[in-house]
Amino acid sequence: MNIRELKSTDVNVIREIHDKYFKTEFELPDFFDKFLCAFVVTDSNDIIISSGGVRLIPESILITNKDFSVRTRREALYRILDASVYVTKNHGYSQLHAFIQDDIWKQQLKKIGFNSCKGDAIYIDV
Repeated sequence: MNIRELKSTDVNVIREIHDKYFKTEFELPDFFDKFLCAFVVTDSNDIIISSGGVRLIPESILITNKDFSVRTRREALYRILDASVYVTKNHGYSQLHAFIQDDIWKQQLKKIGFNSCKGDAIYIDV
């Protein structure tokens, strides 16, 4: 197996793999837009086994003073989200991510348009 940088000539093969196995799960990303790096793993004949990359994603992080009423905190949340959406759009991104531990706030965010991700978000410290 070999790993190498993704080339524009790889896109059609990657699209075929995506359409065959993942079309109903997620949209094929543009690995050349807002990715730190994209690469493919190939067999010894340079046939693509896998492709992937490291994408930049905007993430909203909020620290809230719980001494204030829920109503006040919700209003502050909405103001921060308005500003966050504005910044996200102006930097050319189409999604804003938030990772929520509190189910009540998660429901509040869903009421205003946030969607659940397919799968569970996981991370690794590097």
